[in-house]
Amino acid sequence: MDVREAQKIAALARLELCEAELARFASQLTAILGYFQKLGEVKTDGIPPASHPRDLRSPLRPDRTEPFPAPQELVQRSAGAEGEFFRVPRVLE
Repeated sequence: MDVREAQKIAALARLELCEAELARFASQLTAILGYFQKLGEVKTDGIPPASHPRDLRSPLRPDRTEPFPAPQELVQRSAGAEGEFFRVPRVLE
């Protein structure tokens, strides 16, 4: 990859780089692309595609609704309470 290509990529990423940075960027991108080329040479015939190396389970609990113990108290404590509702700034005109 030459400096001109690196400059185009930097512009697409909205990066402002000086000449020295562009030269280093071009060199680094060339090395990265070389690693991908090496990966393309690996024999993967007969190996099924995998989205993840392990079967992971979600550590999150299932969602469930529960009634809030004192909703009126929560509304009354807010600065923008209006009856049993919250007063919020207008979003639409």
